[in-house]
Amino acid sequence: MDRATKPADIPTHPGVYIFRDSKHKPLYIGKAVNLRARTKAYFAKNLNNNRLAQMVTTAAKLDWQVTDSEIEALILESQLIKKFKPRFNIMLRDDKQYFYVEITSEEFPKIFITHQPTPFGPFTDGTALKTTLRWLRKIFLYCTCKQKHNLPCLNFHIGQCLGYCCLKNSYQETRNKQPREYKKNIRAITEILSGRKTNLAKKLEREMGLLAKRGRLEDAIKLRNQLARLNRVFKNAEINQASENTALEQLQQLLKLPSIPRRIESYDVSNIQGDFAVGVMIVFTDGQPDKNQYRKFRIGGTGPASALSSSGLAKGDPAMLSEMLTRRFKRSDWPQPNLILVDGGKAQLNVSRAIARQIPVIALTKDDHHRGSHIYSSQFNEPASLASLATPIKNLILNLDSEAHRFAINYYRSRHRKSFQK
Repeated sequence: MDRATKPADIPTHPGVYIFRDSKHKPLYIGKAVNLRARTKAYFAKNLNNNRLAQMVTTAAKLDWQVTDSEIEALILESQLIKKFKPRFNIMLRDDKQYFYVEITSEEFPKIFITHQPTPFGPFTDGTALKTTLRWLRKIFLYCTCKQKHNLPCLNFHIGQCLGYCCLKNSYQETRNKQPREYKKNIRAITEILSGRKTNLAKKLEREMGLLAKRGRLEDAIKLRNQLARLNRVFKNAEINQASENTALEQLQQLLKLPSIPRRIESYDVSNIQGDFAVGVMIVFTDGQPDKNQYRKFRIGGTGPASALSSSGLAKGDPAMLSEMLTRRFKRSDWPQPNLILVDGGKAQLNVSRAIARQIPVIALTKDDHHRGSHIYSSQFNEPASLASLATPIKNLILNLDSEAHRFAINYYRSRHRKSFQK
Protein backbone atom coordinates (compact mmCIF):
# COMPACT_ATOMS: atom_id res chain seq x y z
CA MET A 1 0.00 0.00 0.00
CA ASP A 2 1.11 3.55 -0.68
CA ARG A 3 2.83 4.48 2.60
CA ALA A 4 2.56 8.16 1.72
CA THR A 5 -0.86 7.95 3.36
CA LYS A 6 -0.43 8.54 7.08
CA PRO A 7 -3.03 8.15 9.85
CA ALA A 8 -2.71 11.87 10.60
CA ASP A 9 -3.90 12.63 7.04
CA ILE A 10 -7.19 10.81 7.60
CA PRO A 11 -10.12 12.78 9.09
CA THR A 12 -11.77 11.81 12.37
CA HIS A 13 -15.28 12.10 10.91
CA PRO A 14 -17.64 9.21 10.11
CA GLY A 15 -17.45 7.87 6.59
CA VAL A 16 -16.39 5.06 4.28
CA TYR A 17 -12.84 3.94 3.48
CA ILE A 18 -11.77 2.10 0.30
CA PHE A 19 -8.62 0.05 -0.26
CA ARG A 20 -7.75 -0.04 -3.98
CA ASP A 21 -5.33 -2.07 -6.08
CA SER A 22 -2.78 -0.69 -8.54
CA LYS A 23 -5.50 -0.35 -11.19
CA HIS A 24 -7.67 1.71 -8.80
CA LYS A 25 -10.15 -1.16 -8.43
CA PRO A 26 -11.69 -1.44 -4.92
CA LEU A 27 -10.35 -4.39 -2.93
CA TYR A 28 -12.16 -3.75 0.34
CA ILE A 29 -14.76 -1.23 1.53
CA GLY A 30 -15.62 -0.49 5.15
CA LYS A 31 -17.46 2.09 7.24
CA ALA A 32 -16.30 3.89 10.36
CA VAL A 33 -17.62 6.14 13.09
CA ASN A 34 -14.14 7.68 13.14
CA LEU A 35 -12.18 7.13 9.91
CA ARG A 36 -8.76 7.80 11.41
CA ALA A 37 -9.28 5.54 14.40
CA ARG A 38 -10.77 2.73 12.30
CA THR A 39 -8.09 2.70 9.62
CA LYS A 40 -5.20 3.12 12.06
CA ALA A 41 -5.06 -0.64 12.66
CA TYR A 42 -4.29 -1.27 9.00
CA PHE A 43 -1.00 0.62 9.37
CA ALA A 44 0.19 -1.72 12.14
CA LYS A 45 3.18 -3.90 11.33
CA ASN A 46 1.54 -7.13 12.54
CA LEU A 47 -2.13 -7.66 11.72
CA ASN A 48 -3.77 -10.55 13.60
CA ASN A 49 -6.08 -11.36 10.70
CA ASN A 50 -4.23 -13.10 7.85
CA ARG A 51 -6.78 -12.10 5.23
CA LEU A 52 -6.63 -8.47 6.27
CA ALA A 53 -2.86 -8.65 6.11
CA GLN A 54 -3.12 -10.08 2.58
CA MET A 55 -5.52 -7.31 1.58
CA VAL A 56 -3.21 -4.56 2.90
CA THR A 57 -0.26 -6.12 1.11
CA THR A 58 -2.24 -6.23 -2.14
CA ALA A 59 -3.62 -2.69 -1.78
CA ALA A 60 -1.89 0.18 -3.56
CA LYS A 61 -3.96 3.05 -2.17
CA LEU A 62 -6.39 3.99 0.60
CA ASP A 63 -9.23 6.42 -0.19
CA TRP A 64 -12.05 7.65 2.00
CA GLN A 65 -15.31 9.57 1.76
CA VAL A 66 -16.61 11.59 4.70
CA THR A 67 -20.33 11.45 5.58
CA ASP A 68 -22.43 13.59 7.90
CA SER A 69 -23.32 10.67 10.20
CA GLU A 70 -22.76 7.01 10.93
CA ILE A 71 -26.16 6.19 9.43
CA GLU A 72 -25.13 7.72 6.12
CA ALA A 73 -21.82 5.84 6.31
CA LEU A 74 -23.73 2.57 6.74
CA ILE A 75 -25.89 3.28 3.69
CA LEU A 76 -23.01 4.53 1.54
CA GLU A 77 -20.96 1.43 2.39
CA SER A 78 -23.89 -0.73 1.28
CA GLN A 79 -24.21 1.10 -2.03
CA LEU A 80 -20.49 0.87 -2.80
CA ILE A 81 -20.23 -2.83 -1.91
CA LYS A 82 -23.22 -3.56 -4.14
CA LYS A 83 -21.70 -1.56 -7.01
CA PHE A 84 -18.09 -2.78 -6.91
CA LYS A 85 -18.35 -6.20 -5.17
CA PRO A 86 -14.80 -5.98 -3.73
CA ARG A 87 -13.27 -9.43 -3.45
CA PHE A 88 -11.95 -9.00 0.07
CA ASN A 89 -15.39 -8.03 1.35
CA ILE A 90 -16.50 -11.49 0.24
CA MET A 91 -13.38 -13.22 1.61
CA LEU A 92 -13.61 -11.58 5.02
CA ARG A 93 -17.14 -12.79 5.72
CA ASP A 94 -17.50 -15.54 8.30
CA ASP A 95 -20.38 -18.02 8.42
CA LYS A 96 -22.85 -15.15 8.80
CA GLN A 97 -23.97 -13.44 5.65
CA TYR A 98 -24.63 -9.81 4.94
CA PHE A 99 -27.87 -8.16 6.05
CA TYR A 100 -30.59 -7.02 3.65
CA VAL A 101 -33.90 -5.23 4.07
CA GLU A 102 -36.98 -6.99 2.71
CA ILE A 103 -40.20 -5.07 2.02
CA THR A 104 -43.29 -7.19 1.52
CA SER A 105 -45.81 -6.57 -1.27
CA GLU A 106 -49.03 -6.77 0.75
CA GLU A 107 -51.59 -3.97 1.07
CA PHE A 108 -49.73 -2.54 4.05
CA PRO A 109 -46.12 -3.63 3.43
CA LYS A 110 -43.91 -4.73 6.30
CA ILE A 111 -40.16 -4.30 6.62
CA PHE A 112 -37.83 -7.09 7.73
CA ILE A 113 -34.10 -7.69 8.04
CA THR A 114 -33.01 -10.84 6.24
CA HIS A 115 -29.88 -12.61 5.05
CA GLN A 116 -31.46 -13.27 1.64
CA PRO A 117 -30.34 -10.79 -1.06
CA THR A 118 -32.86 -8.04 -1.86
CA PRO A 119 -32.53 -4.68 -3.66
CA PHE A 120 -31.86 -3.05 -0.26
CA GLY A 121 -28.40 -4.14 0.83
CA PRO A 122 -25.96 -5.60 1.51
CA PHE A 123 -25.35 -4.09 4.96
CA THR A 124 -22.39 -5.23 7.03
CA ASP A 125 -23.65 -4.13 10.46
CA GLY A 126 -26.92 -5.67 11.58
CA THR A 127 -27.04 -3.69 14.82
CA ALA A 128 -26.61 -0.36 13.05
CA LEU A 129 -29.22 -1.38 10.49
CA LYS A 130 -31.76 -2.27 13.20
CA THR A 131 -31.10 1.03 14.95
CA THR A 132 -31.55 2.93 11.69
CA LEU A 133 -34.87 1.23 10.93
CA ARG A 134 -36.06 1.84 14.47
CA TRP A 135 -35.39 5.57 14.12
CA LEU A 136 -36.95 5.74 10.67
CA ARG A 137 -40.11 3.99 11.88
CA LYS A 138 -40.64 6.82 14.37
CA ILE A 139 -40.74 9.28 11.47
CA PHE A 140 -42.32 7.26 8.65
CA LEU A 141 -44.71 4.96 10.46
CA TYR A 142 -45.20 1.36 9.32
CA CYS A 143 -46.68 -1.78 10.84
CA THR A 144 -44.69 -4.30 12.88
CA CYS A 145 -47.63 -6.35 14.22
CA LYS A 146 -47.45 -10.04 13.28
CA GLN A 147 -51.23 -10.48 13.24
CA LYS A 148 -54.25 -8.26 12.67
CA HIS A 149 -56.42 -7.47 15.68
CA ASN A 150 -59.69 -5.75 16.57
CA LEU A 151 -58.37 -2.91 18.75
CA PRO A 152 -55.56 -0.42 18.02
CA CYS A 153 -52.15 -1.77 19.05
CA LEU A 154 -49.80 -0.38 21.69
CA ASN A 155 -47.58 1.20 19.02
CA PHE A 156 -50.54 3.29 17.87
CA HIS A 157 -51.10 4.61 21.38
CA ILE A 158 -47.45 5.68 21.70
CA GLY A 159 -47.43 7.32 18.26
CA GLN A 160 -45.43 4.67 16.37
CA CYS A 161 -48.19 3.16 14.22
CA LEU A 162 -50.81 4.66 11.90
CA GLY A 163 -53.44 2.59 13.68
CA TYR A 164 -55.41 1.22 10.74
CA CYS A 165 -52.74 -0.96 9.11
CA CYS A 166 -53.06 -3.83 11.58
CA LEU A 167 -56.82 -3.69 12.31
CA LYS A 168 -59.11 -6.43 11.04
CA ASN A 169 -61.65 -3.79 9.99
CA SER A 170 -61.06 -0.15 9.05
CA TYR A 171 -63.49 2.70 8.51
CA GLN A 172 -64.76 2.43 4.96
CA GLU A 173 -64.67 6.18 4.29
CA THR A 174 -60.90 6.28 4.74
CA ARG A 175 -60.19 2.89 3.19
CA ASN A 176 -59.04 4.24 -0.17
CA LYS A 177 -56.75 6.83 1.40
CA GLN A 178 -55.02 4.48 3.82
CA PRO A 179 -52.82 2.39 1.46
CA ARG A 180 -51.61 5.55 -0.32
CA GLU A 181 -50.60 7.22 2.94
CA TYR A 182 -48.93 4.08 4.25
CA LYS A 183 -47.02 3.31 1.04
CA LYS A 184 -45.80 6.89 0.90
CA ASN A 185 -44.01 6.23 4.18
CA ILE A 186 -42.55 2.99 2.80
CA ARG A 187 -41.28 4.83 -0.29
CA ALA A 188 -39.57 7.40 1.95
CA ILE A 189 -37.72 4.64 3.79
CA THR A 190 -36.66 2.96 0.53
CA GLU A 191 -35.31 6.32 -0.67
CA ILE A 192 -33.16 6.61 2.45
CA LEU A 193 -31.93 3.00 2.30
CA SER A 194 -31.03 3.53 -1.35
CA GLY A 195 -28.80 6.49 -0.50
CA ARG A 196 -31.22 9.17 -1.70
CA LYS A 197 -31.91 10.93 1.60
CA THR A 198 -31.01 14.36 0.13
CA ASN A 199 -33.44 13.87 -2.76
CA LEU A 200 -36.15 12.81 -0.32
CA ALA A 201 -35.61 15.92 1.82
CA LYS A 202 -35.90 18.17 -1.24
CA LYS A 203 -39.05 16.36 -2.32
CA LEU A 204 -40.63 16.84 1.11
CA GLU A 205 -39.73 20.54 1.07
CA ARG A 206 -41.35 21.04 -2.35
CA GLU A 207 -44.48 19.17 -1.33
CA MET A 208 -44.67 21.13 1.91
CA GLY A 209 -44.56 24.40 -0.02
CA LEU A 210 -47.31 23.29 -2.42
CA LEU A 211 -49.57 22.20 0.42
CA ALA A 212 -49.10 25.53 2.19
CA LYS A 213 -50.00 27.46 -1.00
CA ARG A 214 -53.16 25.39 -1.38
CA GLY A 215 -54.22 26.19 2.17
CA ARG A 216 -53.68 22.63 3.45
CA LEU A 217 -51.76 23.89 6.43
CA GLU A 218 -52.33 20.83 8.61
CA ASP A 219 -50.79 18.52 6.00
CA ALA A 220 -47.94 21.01 5.41
CA ILE A 221 -47.15 21.07 9.13
CA LYS A 222 -47.12 17.26 9.21
CA LEU A 223 -44.52 17.19 6.43
CA ARG A 224 -42.49 19.92 8.12
CA ASN A 225 -42.38 17.85 11.32
CA GLN A 226 -41.32 14.74 9.41
CA LEU A 227 -38.50 16.61 7.73
CA ALA A 228 -37.36 18.16 11.01
CA ARG A 229 -37.32 14.76 12.72
CA LEU A 230 -35.42 13.20 9.81
CA ASN A 231 -32.72 15.87 10.03
CA ARG A 232 -32.65 15.49 13.81
CA VAL A 233 -32.03 11.73 13.55
CA PHE A 234 -28.99 12.22 11.35
CA LYS A 235 -27.78 15.04 13.57
CA ASN A 236 -28.19 12.86 16.67
CA ALA A 237 -26.11 10.17 14.99
CA GLU A 238 -23.23 12.66 15.03
CA ILE A 239 -23.87 13.44 18.73
CA ASN A 240 -23.88 9.71 19.59
CA GLN A 241 -20.61 9.25 17.78
CA ALA A 242 -19.06 12.09 19.73
CA SER A 243 -20.38 10.62 22.96
CA GLU A 244 -18.84 7.23 22.17
CA ASN A 245 -15.47 8.81 21.44
CA THR A 246 -15.69 10.78 24.69
CA ALA A 247 -16.43 7.62 26.68
CA LEU A 248 -13.49 5.74 25.15
CA GLU A 249 -11.09 8.64 25.69
CA GLN A 250 -12.23 9.11 29.29
CA LEU A 251 -11.93 5.38 29.94
CA GLN A 252 -8.38 5.43 28.60
CA GLN A 253 -7.49 8.25 31.00
CA LEU A 254 -9.22 6.63 33.99
CA LEU A 255 -7.49 3.27 33.56
CA LYS A 256 -4.20 4.73 32.24
CA LEU A 257 -4.45 2.57 29.12
CA PRO A 258 -1.67 2.77 26.51
CA SER A 259 -4.21 3.47 23.75
CA ILE A 260 -7.92 4.20 23.25
CA PRO A 261 -9.83 0.93 23.84
CA ARG A 262 -11.25 0.51 20.34
CA ARG A 263 -11.98 -3.18 20.91
CA ILE A 264 -13.51 -4.08 24.28
CA GLU A 265 -14.48 -7.67 25.10
CA SER A 266 -17.04 -8.39 27.82
CA TYR A 267 -17.56 -11.88 29.30
CA ASP A 268 -20.44 -13.44 31.20
CA VAL A 269 -21.46 -16.94 32.30
CA SER A 270 -24.96 -18.31 32.75
CA ASN A 271 -26.15 -21.48 34.53
CA ILE A 272 -28.45 -22.69 37.27
CA GLN A 273 -26.57 -24.76 39.86
CA GLY A 274 -24.08 -25.80 37.21
CA ASP A 275 -26.63 -27.15 34.72
CA PHE A 276 -26.05 -26.35 31.05
CA ALA A 277 -23.38 -23.82 31.95
CA VAL A 278 -22.43 -21.50 29.12
CA GLY A 279 -20.24 -18.48 28.64
CA VAL A 280 -20.19 -15.71 26.07
CA MET A 281 -17.85 -13.08 24.72
CA ILE A 282 -19.36 -9.91 23.27
CA VAL A 283 -17.34 -7.23 21.51
CA PHE A 284 -17.76 -3.48 21.26
CA THR A 285 -15.78 -1.85 18.45
CA ASP A 286 -15.45 1.92 18.69
CA GLY A 287 -18.05 1.94 21.45
CA GLN A 288 -20.69 -0.01 19.47
CA PRO A 289 -21.78 -3.69 19.56
CA ASP A 290 -19.92 -5.70 16.91
CA LYS A 291 -22.13 -8.79 16.70
CA ASN A 292 -20.11 -10.55 14.02
CA GLN A 293 -17.41 -10.85 16.68
CA TYR A 294 -19.64 -12.38 19.39
CA ARG A 295 -18.69 -15.92 20.51
CA LYS A 296 -20.37 -18.66 22.58
CA PHE A 297 -18.70 -21.22 24.87
CA ARG A 298 -20.04 -24.39 26.41
CA ILE A 299 -18.45 -24.72 29.83
CA GLY A 300 -16.91 -28.16 30.50
CA GLY A 301 -18.69 -31.08 28.85
CA THR A 302 -21.98 -31.15 26.99
CA GLY A 303 -24.44 -32.71 29.47
CA PRO A 304 -26.48 -31.24 32.33
CA ALA A 305 -23.49 -31.59 34.69
CA SER A 306 -21.11 -29.84 32.33
CA ALA A 307 -20.06 -27.35 35.00
CA LEU A 308 -19.20 -29.89 37.68
CA SER A 309 -15.71 -30.18 39.07
CA SER A 310 -13.95 -33.51 39.69
CA SER A 311 -15.34 -33.49 43.24
CA GLY A 312 -18.89 -33.37 41.92
CA LEU A 313 -19.54 -29.86 43.18
CA ALA A 314 -20.63 -27.06 40.87
CA LYS A 315 -17.78 -24.93 39.59
CA GLY A 316 -17.86 -21.34 40.75
CA ASP A 317 -18.09 -18.43 38.35
CA PRO A 318 -14.32 -17.72 38.56
CA ALA A 319 -13.53 -21.28 37.43
CA MET A 320 -16.01 -21.07 34.55
CA LEU A 321 -14.59 -17.70 33.54
CA SER A 322 -11.07 -19.15 33.69
CA GLU A 323 -12.03 -21.99 31.33
CA MET A 324 -13.69 -19.61 28.87
CA LEU A 325 -10.79 -17.13 28.82
CA THR A 326 -8.22 -19.90 28.46
CA ARG A 327 -10.02 -21.21 25.39
CA ARG A 328 -10.46 -17.70 24.00
CA PHE A 329 -6.78 -16.79 24.22
CA LYS A 330 -5.74 -19.98 22.48
CA ARG A 331 -7.35 -18.47 19.38
CA SER A 332 -4.46 -16.55 17.87
CA ASP A 333 -6.60 -15.79 14.79
CA TRP A 334 -9.00 -13.62 16.83
CA PRO A 335 -8.11 -9.91 17.18
CA GLN A 336 -6.64 -8.94 20.55
CA PRO A 337 -8.75 -6.65 22.77
CA ASN A 338 -7.59 -3.34 24.20
CA LEU A 339 -9.67 -3.94 27.35
CA ILE A 340 -11.62 -6.77 29.00
CA LEU A 341 -14.71 -6.41 31.19
CA VAL A 342 -15.85 -9.35 33.34
CA ASP A 343 -18.87 -9.80 35.59
CA GLY A 344 -17.75 -10.23 39.18
CA GLY A 345 -15.35 -8.96 41.79
CA LYS A 346 -11.74 -9.37 42.87
CA ALA A 347 -11.67 -13.13 42.23
CA GLN A 348 -12.83 -12.71 38.63
CA LEU A 349 -10.37 -9.83 38.16
CA ASN A 350 -7.41 -11.94 39.35
CA VAL A 351 -8.41 -14.95 37.24
CA SER A 352 -8.77 -12.78 34.14
CA ARG A 353 -5.48 -10.95 34.65
CA ALA A 354 -3.60 -14.23 35.05
CA ILE A 355 -4.87 -15.47 31.69
CA ALA A 356 -5.07 -12.24 29.68
CA ARG A 357 -1.59 -11.25 30.94
CA GLN A 358 -0.76 -7.82 29.49
CA ILE A 359 -4.33 -6.90 28.50
CA PRO A 360 -6.05 -4.52 30.97
CA VAL A 361 -9.06 -5.97 32.82
CA ILE A 362 -11.88 -4.47 34.87
CA ALA A 363 -14.48 -6.40 36.88
CA LEU A 364 -17.99 -5.13 37.59
CA THR A 365 -19.73 -6.10 40.82
CA LYS A 366 -23.52 -6.01 41.27
CA ASP A 367 -25.74 -4.94 44.16
CA ASP A 368 -28.62 -6.95 45.64
CA HIS A 369 -30.84 -5.86 42.73
CA HIS A 370 -28.27 -7.08 40.17
CA ARG A 371 -27.40 -3.55 39.16
CA GLY A 372 -23.86 -2.39 38.49
CA SER A 373 -22.27 -1.23 41.73
CA HIS A 374 -18.43 -1.04 41.72
CA ILE A 375 -15.55 -1.77 39.38
CA TYR A 376 -12.29 -3.47 40.31
CA SER A 377 -9.09 -2.64 38.43
CA SER A 378 -5.37 -3.02 39.04
CA GLN A 379 -5.26 0.79 38.75
CA PHE A 380 -7.40 1.23 41.89
CA ASN A 381 -6.38 0.51 45.48
CA GLU A 382 -10.06 0.14 46.33
CA PRO A 383 -13.05 -0.69 44.10
CA ALA A 384 -14.48 2.44 42.49
CA SER A 385 -18.17 3.21 42.80
CA LEU A 386 -19.87 3.14 39.41
CA ALA A 387 -21.92 6.18 40.42
CA SER A 388 -18.71 8.18 40.92
CA LEU A 389 -17.56 7.70 37.32
CA ALA A 390 -18.18 10.15 34.50
CA THR A 391 -21.54 9.48 32.86
CA PRO A 392 -20.12 8.44 29.43
CA ILE A 393 -17.86 5.85 31.13
CA LYS A 394 -20.64 4.57 33.37
CA ASN A 395 -23.07 4.19 30.46
CA LEU A 396 -20.49 2.38 28.32
CA ILE A 397 -19.69 -0.11 31.09
CA LEU A 398 -23.37 -0.74 31.80
CA ASN A 399 -24.11 -1.23 28.10
CA LEU A 400 -21.27 -3.74 27.77
CA ASP A 401 -22.40 -5.68 30.83
CA SER A 402 -26.08 -5.60 29.84
CA GLU A 403 -25.35 -6.86 26.33
CA ALA A 404 -23.13 -9.69 27.62
CA HIS A 405 -25.78 -10.71 30.14
CA ARG A 406 -28.52 -10.67 27.48
CA PHE A 407 -26.45 -12.76 25.09
CA ALA A 408 -25.52 -15.27 27.83
CA ILE A 409 -29.11 -15.69 29.02
CA ASN A 410 -30.37 -16.25 25.47
CA TYR A 411 -27.67 -18.87 24.84
CA TYR A 412 -28.44 -20.65 28.12
CA ARG A 413 -32.17 -20.75 27.35
CA SER A 414 -31.47 -22.08 23.87
CA ARG A 415 -29.36 -24.95 25.26
CA HIS A 416 -31.92 -25.66 27.96
CA ARG A 417 -34.80 -25.85 25.45
CA LYS A 418 -32.88 -28.14 23.12
CA SER A 419 -32.22 -30.57 26.01
CA PHE A 420 -35.96 -31.22 26.30
CA GLN A 421 -36.36 -31.77 22.57
CA LYS A 422 -33.95 -34.71 22.43
